[in-house]
Parts: sequence; structure tokens; C-alpha cells
Amino acid sequence: MALLSLSEIVKKPVIDIRGEKVGKLADVIVSADTPYPKVKALTVRTSDKHTLNVPWTQVEGLGRQIPLKVGRDEIQPYDVQEHEVHLVEDILDKQVIDVQGKKLRRVNDLQLSGTNGSYRLIGVDIGIRGLLRRLGLEKVADSSRLHLEGNYISWDAVDTLHSGPSAVQLKVPKHKITKFHPADIADILDQLSVNDGLNLINSLDEEAAADTLEETSPERQVSLIEGMETERAVEILEEMSPDDAADLLADLPVDRAEAILDLMEPDESEDIRELLEYPEDSAGGIMTNEFVAVHADFTAQQAIEEIRNAAADVETIYYIYVIAKDETLVGVISLRNLLLARPEEKLSAFMHTDIITVQLMDDQRDVAKKIAKYNLLALPVVDEEKKLKGIVTVDDAIDIVLPTAWKKRVPKAFG
Repeated sequence: MALLSLSEIVKKPVIDIRGEKVGKLADVIVSADTPYPKVKALTVRTSDKHTLNVPWTQVEGLGRQIPLKVGRDEIQPYDVQEHEVHLVEDILDKQVIDVQGKKLRRVNDLQLSGTNGSYRLIGVDIGIRGLLRRLGLEKVADSSRLHLEGNYISWDAVDTLHSGPSAVQLKVPKHKITKFHPADIADILDQLSVNDGLNLINSLDEEAAADTLEETSPERQVSLIEGMETERAVEILEEMSPDDAADLLADLPVDRAEAILDLMEPDESEDIRELLEYPEDSAGGIMTNEFVAVHADFTAQQAIEEIRNAAADVETIYYIYVIAKDETLVGVISLRNLLLARPEEKLSAFMHTDIITVQLMDDQRDVAKKIAKYNLLALPVVDEEKKLKGIVTVDDAIDIVLPTAWKKRVPKAFG
């Protein structure tokens, strides 16, 4: 099996069957629809400054010279297919996602493997040695005391990302990228240009895209939403929790936010519009109106059934809130106590009535302090009539006291 680096063959002379120079190798075209893409054609820069795509079937091999099986006048120009890419133009020096390392890497060189008369792309060189090889300085590195090792990533552990005219889409985003934690994808997003970030976020399904956006900075959220189609923005925002969606929309230009809200499902937009009415730094501004509330005359079994029915629409269920017929908050129950109760037991018999609450207009820092003081996972928000309007979760409290970059370092034990 012959191994070649792309830098070893680019700009090498291409010779026809009669030994006449056709030009220099400018690029290698591979089919990107297989785990290890097969070389399909070579792009040759001719002596008269034209480019010519030569099909691999007319190429003898690769090396310091690249011989053809035919004469120059017998070359059949190759038509590049939609799923095929140019290694130099589309991959070299571009950023790729190392799926195993969950990081963004720069391609310094590419490795090809030859067997049975064909070549395949098998790996990406992301190391300094690959860069030195391209500069013709690899021997200098060998003779120095640096002892630089090659740093390769197998091609099947790479997803390519490029948003130029010859866009290379993520090859298998739903299989690999969506297995990342949203915070890992957000870290990658932070290193990309807006165009490449859009390319990545648009390759994810709506739920994964929403979870990722919630982990990114407000500035990056705005730039991504502003750059995408309104319909796509609507799909993603509908998957976000109402409080996070409201925070994002509040940072958008008013006309853009209204256009998105008008296209959202009525129930979704109503929840978000309600949250947008409160100041950003108030309890109402940071709360979510997704919570589970049941009536005081419910039994434990009825409450469990209510939780099952509501679970699909509620992101987090830390506590069960008990309300009277006029929707005033009268009690709270932990999930543990609910599960340990007898099925026929009324909630009013074992609920906690000494409830810690905050008002809609309370300052967000006071809310965070109260959550920390009482070791709560969520804190109910009530209006002046003690009616339950929403809850502030512990992650919202972390958002208040820690910047986004530090928040990601705090493990999410709940949710």
C-alpha cells in the first residue's frame, strides 16, 4: 500500500504517454459520498494557463511525475459531479470538525493511500509537520531538535465544513455532530465565521440547533438568527424554552422579532410575548412559563397522570406546584414526595404550604441569591394576587451570576 501526501504531488509535472509535458498537477478530485473518498480525476494546469480535468481511468499513477495512459490529444475532459470535491480548493487550509476530539482543526495536508491501481483519501494532517512539508522545510525539521511528529485524523472521523461557492456540506451531521453535547457544538460555533456557523447550525435538526443556540453567547445567537431564513428561525425558536427564546428575540431588531413571532404557533408566540412584557433584569424577564401546576383537590395518582400529559411540553420538572381554583399558589411538592405518597392521598394532605416565592418585578440578582440561599432547583414567580406566573430555574440563576464562558464549566446535574 502506497502512502502519499497531497503536498508531495501538487505542482508535479503531468506527462502524457509519449513523454510530453501536459502541465502541472493543480488539484485532486474525489468522490465525497464514501467513508474514504476515491480519487476520480486530476485537475491539470496546462502550459497555456488553462485547466483540464483528466479522468482517473486515463492516469497511470501518482508520484514525482504523473504519467498518463494516453496522449494529450486523447484526454477526455472529466465533468465534476455534484458530490465530488477538490482537495486543494475545497479542503486544504480549511477548517474541519474532528468528530472524535470534538474540536475545530485546520487542514495542513491530506494523506492518500494507493492500492490496486486506485487512490483514496484516508486522513487529514493537522500537525506542524504537515505545514512544514508544504513549505519544503520537512528536512529542516528532521535535522533539528524539534522532532515534530505527524498529527493525523482518519478521514472517517472528520466532517468537512465550508461555505464558499463550492460548498462542502457536513457529511453525516445527524449521525456524528448531534451526538456532541450542545456545549461542544457551541464551542465549535464560537470559532467559526458567521457563514460557516450558519452552515453548521442549519445542518442540525431543530431540537439540536435550539439546544446549541441556548449554549452560545447572546451576540452569536443574534448573528445566527439574523443570518438565517425566517422560517428556519421560527422552527428553531419553537424548540427553545420560552425564556431563552424571549431573551433572544429581545436582542433582535423589532421588525425581525415581530416577523418571527407572527409565524410561530399561537401558543408558542403567546408565551414568549408574555415574557417580553417584563424588564430583562426582573424575575418576570428571566422566568419560564413552562411548569407543571395541579389543583389542590387532586390525588397523588391524578397528579402523576397530569405530569405525564404535560411532560412533552415542559422542559424541566423539579417541583409540582399546587394551585387553588383561582390559580393562587397554595403549595409545592417535590417529585420524591409525590412518588412516595399513596396513590389515593390528596395533595393537600402532604404539600408544603410554607412557600418561598418572588414577585414578577423583583430584581434578578435577588432571585439568584434566594435560589442559592435555600438550595432550590426552581423558584416560583407570583403576581401581587399570589397567582403563579412562572418559575426561575437554577440554570437561569447561574446565567445571572456567571458569564456564558464560565457557565459552560458548571456541570448540569439536573434537567
